[in-house]
Amino acid sequence: MGKIAGTSSLEAVDLHCVRGERKLFGALNFTLRSGELLRIGGANGSGKTSLLRIACGLLEPTRGEVRWGGKNIRRLQEEFWRQLVYVGHANAI
Repeated sequence: MGKIAGTSSLEAVDLHCVRGERKLFGALNFTLRSGELLRIGGANGSGKTSLLRIACGLLEPTRGEVRWGGKNIRRLQEEFWRQLVYVGHANAI
């Protein structure tokens, strides 16, 4: 399995997420380098899972982009997907 050259960072650039009529978050920016962690907290329905889905390309942001190794993940397609591991959760009952 090949690796994308320079994949030392995951960047969120001006991310916005609107679900239905509700704005969950906007103008969100962060950079995570290899070995770094980001803690995401918030109330139910605040956009935590939406952010994770956007970060791994499972959901399109309303605006902005996610970059892996400096490249938009939407343009990387199969190269990015081969390296992705996403463990989601079941919705609450």
